[in-house]
Amino acid sequence: MFEQLKLRNADQKQCKEHLDRLLPRINKDFKKDWISHFVLRLAYCRTEDLRRWFLTQEVALLKWRLGHAAAGSTTNALSTVLPEATLVPQRDLEGSNLMADILASTPGIKMESKIYQVPFIHALDLVEHRQVFVRGGKAFVPESRLVNLVTARFRASLSRQLVLLSAVPTTPGLQRTQGFLKNVTTVHTVNDQFQADSSNVTNLNSNNVPAHLKHMPLCMAQLQMALQKEKHLKHWGRLQYGLFLKGAGLSLEDALIYFERMFAGKGFSKEYAYNWRHMYGKEGKRANYPPYSCAKVINGNAPNANEHHGCPYKHGTVQDVTNLLSRLGVTAQQQKGIIAQQQSHNYQLACVEHFKATHPNIERDSQVQTDNLGNHPNAWFHASVSIDKLNHGDDDKLNVNSPTGKGTLDDSPPSMEVSP
Repeated sequence: MFEQLKLRNADQKQCKEHLDRLLPRINKDFKKDWISHFVLRLAYCRTEDLRRWFLTQEVALLKWRLGHAAAGSTTNALSTVLPEATLVPQRDLEGSNLMADILASTPGIKMESKIYQVPFIHALDLVEHRQVFVRGGKAFVPESRLVNLVTARFRASLSRQLVLLSAVPTTPGLQRTQGFLKNVTTVHTVNDQFQADSSNVTNLNSNNVPAHLKHMPLCMAQLQMALQKEKHLKHWGRLQYGLFLKGAGLSLEDALIYFERMFAGKGFSKEYAYNWRHMYGKEGKRANYPPYSCAKVINGNAPNANEHHGCPYKHGTVQDVTNLLSRLGVTAQQQKGIIAQQQSHNYQLACVEHFKATHPNIERDSQVQTDNLGNHPNAWFHASVSIDKLNHGDDDKLNVNSPTGKGTLDDSPPSMEVSP
């Protein structure tokens, strides 16, 4: 939920409306809350990127819960995670002009504020931003700033425990849960309603897939351009792109025609047609495989040489992303916000910035659903096509020339392990 609100650029009021509905359910059953937390620890301890994402979400949740909990909850939490913190008696504050120094050094506090004394190394964030008074190795922190101490201590502790957990050898008991834990980090939790009428919105067929390149997020545009240049995609690329086009409204019949044409024969019917029939639930166990979500694209296995699946923002260099965006007509000025998010490891926000750069009037097109832009490639595609139809009419009537495919796209992103 925090990730979705962040991607939507939700303001404080919108965050409160959403979270106020969810937190009572979390607080109602602490046992389920604890169990889910430790299950997620097991699932998200495996890589540095997963640990970073999990820490961000857990700290955001803790901050919100402390900020909306009953009076005294923050001090109770502080006594648990930082027992070194002590309340400074009022008489000590009044003597030696200590309170005057604290008021001068700590913006926004009042004379009657309760002050806690902690070793300054536990308040480095406040010290860095000059929001706390320090004397004799002690930081004097007002009650209103205690949440910073609690969350910093919690983050450090959880980070250390995740690293230690990642190094624990897999026991026989845990081996049976490995598949489940691995899939937790790639599960698609976003509402899939945008896919329900994709065929009506996009009118996608075997003849106009290249014309829809401008509506594709970078992970899928990369695959389309590689397909145009190399006349082939390896297994994970076929799976990621094939399911994306399926979710975008391309029928099985059109998919077989399009990819056989793009593969330039090469024994397509004999070697590859089965893959597409499997994706569409016509072969094998006849499951209806959904398109990959952003989480699945980002957290899957990294690509090897000459593979083009996954998330360019995660596994590509800044130069790789710059080259891809330039080929899609994104100007150097427009790329600045995208690259800044990539360098901050905010891969989904980089994708949102790409959408904003190519759809500058997104606020005006308020009737288009854009909530899940950074959560699912098909949501990105669906929103782009919808905006284009509002502005220019039916997408089939557009004459859009795709890039020629010059250059190589060797450094790409990850793949999935749920293989048809």
